[in-house]
Amino acid sequence: MNADQPDLWRSQGSPAPIVLWDMLDGPMPRGLLGVGDPNVHLVDGRWTLFVGGFTTTFRNRLFRAHLVDEATGPGGPWRVDCDPRGRARPLAADPPKGSWDAAGMHTPSYVPPAASNGARIYYSGRANAKLYGPGSRYAIGVLEHVDGQWRRRGAPVLEGSGPRWSVLEPRVVHSGGRYRMWYQANPHEIGPGEHPDYELQCVESEDGLTGWTPPRVFAGPDEGFFDIAIAPRGDRWVMLLARGSDLHNTGGFPPQGLWWSTAAHPSADRADWSQPRRFLDTDAPGTPIWMARGTYGPGLAFDPSNPARVTVLLTGVRDAPRWPRLMLGRVSRLRRPPVPAPFYLSVASLMLDLPTC
Repeated sequence: MNADQPDLWRSQGSPAPIVLWDMLDGPMPRGLLGVGDPNVHLVDGRWTLFVGGFTTTFRNRLFRAHLVDEATGPGGPWRVDCDPRGRARPLAADPPKGSWDAAGMHTPSYVPPAASNGARIYYSGRANAKLYGPGSRYAIGVLEHVDGQWRRRGAPVLEGSGPRWSVLEPRVVHSGGRYRMWYQANPHEIGPGEHPDYELQCVESEDGLTGWTPPRVFAGPDEGFFDIAIAPRGDRWVMLLARGSDLHNTGGFPPQGLWWSTAAHPSADRADWSQPRRFLDTDAPGTPIWMARGTYGPGLAFDPSNPARVTVLLTGVRDAPRWPRLMLGRVSRLRRPPVPAPFYLSVASLMLDLPTC
């Protein structure tokens, strides 16, 4: 990974991102305080976006969005599905009280019907009440599309083990007759003052629910990668790798942004993938403030009619002061006070020409 070369975004003139949702500057879907982790797919010939959202009732839920104008392609703008009152409509009912994921669901990963199984959405579930810091723990669950409804399986499909008790950020594909899942494993979700200890692991399963193979390390803690996006492009596959953003403004994090790599098939073996190249450097001068602390939770799409063009949807972390100072600054400029939050997220899309190598 050559840090001396400009990223792909800047080498193509830094085309303006489309900011879809922004916690501070809007717009935001009615009923949501924040949106993140975009996951984009062609579903029944129609571009469809799955996202995680933090609601005005302080719940993490999963949502679906469709294009405002189908002619725009996967870059958007997008409209989140709404209920009859005009509020964002969750994909599925909340987990029952006391269940392993009752504290919330996020980071959706859609998998189309495969191997006589219906469509699925894998997700991260918070396995206890603690959001981050020592003792916080996540596991991975799944929604299954049955009789036109998304139904939650009662138990997680994957849990961590010592010393990496927490697993999250799933990205799942079905290829070669097997489900393959990349995910992050860590001792706990990092909190203020802590630095990343992320390991990307990969497992496989015939049914995508049980019998997972022992985890293989795909990227070690020394690389600092937080999660991935993966999509086919012609007869090859493209992967985006995202570093873990500095949510709490701790400082001293590894270089932030996105990298891309290619392989002949969606292999769990890192050696089958090309050397990652810099797609987006969020540490470089000129980075928009809404993603200046890094990006994560990317989505990746190639329009079959124009496979040279890549659309990347990303979650950006704003470089903003803590809430009291932020509030005073905005009110003094006659702007709407921000929602109290430990960090502020945006979702945006970038469209670039991706080399074929």
